[in-house]
Amino acid sequence: MIARFCIALLERILPAAIADHVVGDLVEQQQRGTWWMLRQTSSAVIHLRDHAHHGDGIVRTFLSDMRFATRQLRRAPAFAIATVVTLGLAIGATASIFSVVDPVLLRPLPYPTPDRLVFAWERTRDGGRDNVGFLTAQELGERSSTIERWAVIGSWEPTLGDTDPERVRGDRVSWTYFRTLGVQPAIGRDFLADEDQPGKNLVVILSHRLWMRRFGGDSSIVGHAIAINGNQYHVAGVMPASFDNVVSPTAEIWRVLGYAATQPFACRTCHHLRMVARLKPGVSEPAARAEFDGLHAQMVRASPKEYASVGMSLVRLQDEAARSFRSALLAIAGAVTLVLLIAVANVVNLQLARAVRREEEFAIRVALGAGRWRLTRQLLAEGLVLAMAGGIASAFVAWISLPLLVSHLPQNLPRLAAIHFDFASASLIGVAVLSLAVVMAVITGGRRDSEPGTSLRAAKRLAAGRRHVTRSTLVVAEVSLAMMLLVSANLMAKSLVHLLAVDTGFNTAGLLTMEVDAVGARYNDNAAIFSFHDRVRDAVRALPGVVGVGITNQLPLGGDFDAYGVIDADNPPANPELVPNGDRYVVSTDYLATMRIPILAGRAFTAAENRDSTTLIALVSAALAARVWPGENPIGKRFRVGGPEGPIRTVIGVTGNVKHSGLDEMTDRQWYVPERQWVQADNQIILVVRTKADPASLAPSVRRAIASIDAAQPVIRIATMDQVIARSTAQQRLALVLFAAFALAAVLLAVAGIYGVLAGSVAERTREIGLRSALGATPTEIVALILRQGGVLGTAGIMLGLAGAVGMTRYLRTLLFDVAPTDPATLLGVAGTLAVVTVAACVIPAIRALRVDPSQALRSEA
Repeated sequence: MIARFCIALLERILPAAIADHVVGDLVEQQQRGTWWMLRQTSSAVIHLRDHAHHGDGIVRTFLSDMRFATRQLRRAPAFAIATVVTLGLAIGATASIFSVVDPVLLRPLPYPTPDRLVFAWERTRDGGRDNVGFLTAQELGERSSTIERWAVIGSWEPTLGDTDPERVRGDRVSWTYFRTLGVQPAIGRDFLADEDQPGKNLVVILSHRLWMRRFGGDSSIVGHAIAINGNQYHVAGVMPASFDNVVSPTAEIWRVLGYAATQPFACRTCHHLRMVARLKPGVSEPAARAEFDGLHAQMVRASPKEYASVGMSLVRLQDEAARSFRSALLAIAGAVTLVLLIAVANVVNLQLARAVRREEEFAIRVALGAGRWRLTRQLLAEGLVLAMAGGIASAFVAWISLPLLVSHLPQNLPRLAAIHFDFASASLIGVAVLSLAVVMAVITGGRRDSEPGTSLRAAKRLAAGRRHVTRSTLVVAEVSLAMMLLVSANLMAKSLVHLLAVDTGFNTAGLLTMEVDAVGARYNDNAAIFSFHDRVRDAVRALPGVVGVGITNQLPLGGDFDAYGVIDADNPPANPELVPNGDRYVVSTDYLATMRIPILAGRAFTAAENRDSTTLIALVSAALAARVWPGENPIGKRFRVGGPEGPIRTVIGVTGNVKHSGLDEMTDRQWYVPERQWVQADNQIILVVRTKADPASLAPSVRRAIASIDAAQPVIRIATMDQVIARSTAQQRLALVLFAAFALAAVLLAVAGIYGVLAGSVAERTREIGLRSALGATPTEIVALILRQGGVLGTAGIMLGLAGAVGMTRYLRTLLFDVAPTDPATLLGVAGTLAVVTVAACVIPAIRALRVDPSQALRSEA
């Protein structure tokens, strides 16, 4: 009696906006006793009336809504946990991927007016692009009226220190390089113009990372000399820690180029330099490109035999920096977006299912006078509580997963140091949270226009029907999106399988590789270098388990690039720039046997020929032979490299083709010369060791053997050949792993969605199922009823997903190898898999339908 009085009093005197909260709480806890009810009623009246007089009712009411929403969610822990986990994983994964995509593709480069920075390339005869020769870049830079500054960059891998040597990656650059980018050293000074000359260019600038790691951050190193490659180099300055080296992400040290027009490697045909330029203010890319094309055409007319075609390519530095990774990153970003959409659909589905169960509660509130805005505000509060919890979980997921993701990204990815969880990522989570709260409030709120006189049961059935249509639509969308992700993941998996099945041209099993240097004053001539190579080879060959040792200047699939144009000496072309290129391999006589590269015709080198510098010989791959001498026997043919004046070499054998740049490359042209027949001995060589056992286990012994010859020489890039190949496919592997994870998450969410809709449908159709059973429906017919409903949802989703997959997979074309984006076997296989998964999701709801007792179902609905 007292409880009813308290409830009636509060309903009468309190504002309608908050009465239902207070009354609802009291009704739910009235078992705590009469005195408790009286105390709570008195406290509520005093507190809420005071609150009304303070004029901030909207804020306080909304806070009350939030507290009420929190209590409501505590009473449905399974629903709350499922929602928060789903949102946390989906939004967290999206934030992690966004943290990578944002600095690499979206955010402006960290240089002044970065939109004015461009790369300039020479155009090749097939419409592609190539590096520039020094004389070409110099003439363009001096004659152009559209660029403010320019610089050229060449690769450099020096060895630091006489003791405890360390091999580092760096660049040789024009003295204007940092000025072109618009940055300057934090300590010391920039390069000077008079240092960019032959003999005066022993000057370097260090990265902050190298300065800290190698020199302990000692500022006194600036202005002093350090040992590099056995020479003394003057340290001019140290770049700031914030310097983001987009042009060469792995470079840690820069040396002045020091080229002169008279040097043979500064020629127009020596395409080993990259050119970067800063446009003048107000100059557009098309205007600069048109001027460069005109200037280049003049150079071609003046030197027609030194250019393959007319024209230049200008590309914004922002676009060029991420060119190799753009397709993969955009594809991954698209995939995680699909997962986020599926997760949102699933969360909304959970909300709709819960709303159906609460429909009687909503109907009572409407009958008691609660307006549509009042109910929507309460749902908004509940959605906000859930979304905020999901946002906190997603921030934790992103914080944990981002470092793991970064550790697996390619080290040459530009702006790698700028990838971290920052304000932009947090803002993305915040926008997602607020958007989700609104979406859940609006969609789950539905229509609240029932007349108060409408029966609660009728209102419940009407709302449940509307929500069932919405939930079914969302499930169809989930299945279609999951279909698209599964198709993409399967295509990439099939592509990687085909890629790894490509014949590399050599036997990878049991191969250990490493790079060995011979630098310092003692290695200042060919004889000393060759002697060091021979002693290293003999020491390693003597190790137990070693069956072969070879030396080469570059490693297949190792990321090395050293190619020359190959000129038929007996039929030279009018323009030497039009001849085919071939990868230059300077090798020991046992290299081919160690790698097990087959000799298809002719013979291999002999030790005597390696020592003979008068009769120059070479081996060529079958692909190069077919390109230079089509339809002819290449044995005995003669060719030149290094231009029309290069020495003539005679072909004594033809080798099998080797994949050099990548497993997916179309060209595989190589030529091999004995190491002692090349004009200059290579200080840096690749040692390949074939073993009987696990090659990785032999690495420490090989290191010790080399150290026994000269402990001051660095040994780096130690890897088995299988690891080298794995690195060459790292981008495809990473994309596959992420796509597979996203696809698995999408399928699980889609299954949960189908299950949820069918389970809710069984609960809502209990009376119908009971009536059917009472009228003689067999168990098979009941199961067919549920399977038919799930089948319709699954089929609709699969059909839409097929159409979406066909449209989406064309964007994956650059990531695929030997697989069509619309591969029929993949499309049909994924469709069949999803069909089976759909049926599996129907099993438990179908079993529940079979367990419906007709008499109880009819009685409960009477």
